[in-house]
Formats: sequence, C-alpha cells, structure tokens
Amino acid sequence: MTTPAELLGYARRLLEEEPVTGQNARLAAVLARQALESVVEARCAAVGEGVVQASMKVRLIVLYALAPNDESVRTLDYAWGRLSQACHHHAYELSPTVTEVRTLCESVAGFLVDA
Repeated sequence: MTTPAELLGYARRLLEEEPVTGQNARLAAVLARQALESVVEARCAAVGEGVVQASMKVRLIVLYALAPNDESVRTLDYAWGRLSQACHHHAYELSPTVTEVRTLCESVAGFLVDA
C-alpha cells in the first residue's frame, strides 16, 4: 500500500516535469487528494470513530463535531474541496493551475507531519 507521503511525492514530481500540462496538474491533484483522504481516515481511526463506510464529507463532519475549535479540520475540509474540484474535468472550466495545485500539496504536506 502506498503511503500518503509517497502519494504526495508523486504529485510533486508531476508538477516538476517539463512541460507541465493541465493534465499533470489534474493528476497531481488526484494524488494529493488521496494523500489527504488517508490523513482524514487516520484521524478518524485515532478518535475511535468507525466511519469506514462513510463518505469523505461525513468523515470531515465527524472530525469537526469532535473538535469544533480545531482550525486544522477546517483547513482539511477546504483543501479536500479544492482538490476535489481540481480533479474533475468540465469542458467549460480551465484546468487547475500548477501554482494552485502546488499550494494545495503544501497544505497536505503540513498534515503529514501531524499524522
């Protein structure tokens, strides 16, 4: 099984390849989101909440309910939402920018230290 740190490393390498395309940025967003989802799963397991079958949004709500003053849960929720939006391709939207995905990857990296 691939660790969240490895997933994030793959994402960062995609953003460094030349030329960096919109598809590279989108794939990097998918990998970063997978890393973030692993962090959320680990946090849920740490608090003993059996939310295995729950959606990621429900897991984030559970974490927020258990720690309503924890700003990191809000940041997790924001990063997950932005990464999810970057992962989905719509003909009427531009691909995520490399800078945007790099910033989100750095946000995820901050949670890997805590995990």
